[in-house]
Amino acid sequence: MRHCSVDELRQNLLSRKDLERGVSGRAIERALSTGELHRVRRGWYLPTTFWHGLWPESRHKALVVATWMAASGSDPVYSHESAAALLRLPLYRWTPRSAHVILGSVDRHSARDLFRHEGELAESDIVVVEGIRCTSLLRTAYDLARSLPPPAALAVVDAALAQVAGVPWDFDAAAEDAMRGQLEERARRPGARGIRQARELIAIAEGRAQGPLESVTRYRLHELGFARPRVQVPVPGPNLKTYWMDIGLDVQRTFLECDGIGKYLDPELAGDLAPGQVILEEKKREDWVRGSTGWGVARVGSDEVSSVGGFAAFLRAFAITPRGTRRIWL
Repeated sequence: MRHCSVDELRQNLLSRKDLERGVSGRAIERALSTGELHRVRRGWYLPTTFWHGLWPESRHKALVVATWMAASGSDPVYSHESAAALLRLPLYRWTPRSAHVILGSVDRHSARDLFRHEGELAESDIVVVEGIRCTSLLRTAYDLARSLPPPAALAVVDAALAQVAGVPWDFDAAAEDAMRGQLEERARRPGARGIRQARELIAIAEGRAQGPLESVTRYRLHELGFARPRVQVPVPGPNLKTYWMDIGLDVQRTFLECDGIGKYLDPELAGDLAPGQVILEEKKREDWVRGSTGWGVARVGSDEVSSVGGFAAFLRAFAITPRGTRRIWL
């Protein structure tokens, strides 16, 4: 699977009018029923093979682009999950059914696949991404910190901080602090729905996180009362290498490695290595870290963090428990 640009989506999206220039309506319906075409929204389609190759965020972006191409005489500002898809922010296990736009006032009902939010937008809250207007990185992170389920919302805020601060091995802590301060300032304004959740998540967000699975794992640790972990911990390796460990629990002297299946199967992540070679290299890396630090290593996947109770049971199997004040230890 892969991410996809707006331009690529524009080139591949087919309107009903486009299709009817070459084939009959009956042929279009047959292509839909046989799986040759995928309906993105009413009157707009993608080849099914193209659709299946997209990450969920790019599938939602396809809906955004289709609604944008269908808009006549208007220039909407996309927001919330739709802005996240345009800004390359993750939507962890969250599949929006509608494109989201924000308006100064709502004078029409939202359609099934187009949700209209009422609200005021400053000019500084609007950016243009590949020709499409959407809410800024700061405004989008703030909106989703209030409205998404907490694990998915933390993944968005982490990713937004990472976009301004860069990779852990060349991290701009001042840029992270500046954006966190702007988010905190917005979250101090009373009255907005979900503001208490936003304040909690902004306080624990980490721009060093390298993917939504790390964010969700940290949220589960937070729920279970663990002390705030370190993120992307450098461990000196052989031949002047540095191994970056996803999460470090100092009190428990344990590293948590957050492994999605893409790490082993996605060519973009695996490079030229076959899956078996990736696994072998990971084993060598883990053996070195265990031997050189004396710390334990536990690997966490999406299934382990799907619920707080399941994650607690997983950690107990490794004798990893919180110390001190506990919130939910099951």
